[in-house]
Amino acid sequence: MLDAHNRQAIIDAIESGIDGLVRDLYSDNTLGPSMTHEPDITSRLGHMLEEGLNGRQAGDYTFLVISMSIPDRGPNSLEKITGADIVISLSLDGIDGFDKSIFVQAKYDRNLKRHELLDACQRMENVVGERRGAYVWVYTSEGARVLSPRQVENMTSNRIEEAQSYTMRSFAGRILDCYAGSHIWGIPQRSDRRKVLQQRLKEVHARTAIDLHLARSSSIRQ
Repeated sequence: MLDAHNRQAIIDAIESGIDGLVRDLYSDNTLGPSMTHEPDITSRLGHMLEEGLNGRQAGDYTFLVISMSIPDRGPNSLEKITGADIVISLSLDGIDGFDKSIFVQAKYDRNLKRHELLDACQRMENVVGERRGAYVWVYTSEGARVLSPRQVENMTSNRIEEAQSYTMRSFAGRILDCYAGSHIWGIPQRSDRRKVLQQRLKEVHARTAIDLHLARSSSIRQ
């Protein structure tokens, strides 16, 4: 398991990167139509994470980030097939390391419909092969909230405020502690990560694919 210093530094970077972007891009519709729609946030999230996190140091590690997006090509494409808007691969170098991925269905907080989320979770689970690889991210004015398939099943309304969920901070901690993420879909660290990510994006028909590789900073400098 990661030591406390490195664990906290990585969690801080992931939380500030994702939640900061969601807060910046979130569009309140109380005064009229949304200026930024959910697909806009999702497609821009990967590019902005690559700009904001790539090369950033977190403790003894350095983020190496790759992102790719493809446009929606019609009513039978993209997340409608697998349930996923975003596929995120995560690799951590070293003795405490891992290679895994998560599939994400993304929604605005005001557009939640439990039956649709249940369907998306089921389709993602069918592709991933295990529950801990499928999640729902809910975009709110304060950042992203994360729902597991079980938490979606336990929802009693369509309001994120009334559902049990994870903050991005706690979710990042669960990934590092190996409670979240599918090893089945991990990208091996010595792979051509850009090529594999491109293949993964086409294979699962997601809108956006993001690769977060946490490399030991000492190995990068050598």
